[in-house]
Amino acid sequence: MKKALVLVVVMAFMVSMVIVFPSVSSRAEEEKALVFGNIPVALSDEWNGYSVENFRYAAEKKGVSVEVLDSEWDGEKALRNLEDLITKNVDHISVFVYTPEQAQDFINRANDEGIPISFENTKLVGNVTGDFVMNVAFEYYEFGYEAVKYIGETWPGSRLFYVRGLPGMGIVEEYMRGINDALTEFGAVELAVQRDTNWDTETALNATQDAIAAGEEFDVIFANNESMAVGCYNALEDAGMAGEIPIVSTGGGPTGVQMLRDEIIQATIAGPVSLQGLYLFKAMYLYESEGIEPPENFIAPGVIPVTLENLDENIPWEPSDELIEMIGGLDEW
Repeated sequence: MKKALVLVVVMAFMVSMVIVFPSVSSRAEEEKALVFGNIPVALSDEWNGYSVENFRYAAEKKGVSVEVLDSEWDGEKALRNLEDLITKNVDHISVFVYTPEQAQDFINRANDEGIPISFENTKLVGNVTGDFVMNVAFEYYEFGYEAVKYIGETWPGSRLFYVRGLPGMGIVEEYMRGINDALTEFGAVELAVQRDTNWDTETALNATQDAIAAGEEFDVIFANNESMAVGCYNALEDAGMAGEIPIVSTGGGPTGVQMLRDEIIQATIAGPVSLQGLYLFKAMYLYESEGIEPPENFIAPGVIPVTLENLDENIPWEPSDELIEMIGGLDEW
């Protein structure tokens, strides 16, 4: 009788231990959090930086760990970052790319290792082969088209100086398609001058100074981004022309908004890069947590001309719950 009683007590204790202390493997499964890798082209770039900031903001909401490896404008470093994340066996990798060619290399390497991959910034649909989950990018055609349309409506008959970024990435080429279509459709602007830059303030300053020194005649400047617009403005100021030549740019972030208020630029074709980062995270999260594929594997947030008069229509770049609501939340498409 005593032996039976002891056996019952031991069995009860063992059952209680199973209930209180689940198996190590089941606890590990419950505690395993998703880990996403994020490879920006350069965190020093305001556009790229705010995309990552929004990505991280959404990830924190969902308890997803994010490992960001900055490429610092170095394509070879970006590839090393990819290999590092593959070695660490993260659940999904996102990459900010400038060219379809670069993206193709990333796709091939990730597909070979069986790691899901997604992209932002450059439209890849129809330009690459292999598997990727999501591609979020603005239609750069729209930036160029809307800029020339706005300039033609605001300063009809003007001679346009296009201070553009570096060709060869597919971005400037899309801008040019939009610009040329708008020139043909509206016929209110002449593309009189264009110069190439490295997407930065210094080379935009040099390009504008060169055009002025060469005696080029222009009435309006369109700069590919707001950092470049600063260089254009400084060159005009040095030549005593500031305030005479309006500047239109691309962006709509905190720097651009302040430039509008300071009258350095008169308009910007605003693209909410905040939504780019949020859409990217949402697609990756639903794919990894629920096995839900996006309805389409390409999303292009829209663009609008923004001036001081319609500044309230500009979509902020700083992360917020309101922006998450704007994309329909993070839990469903």
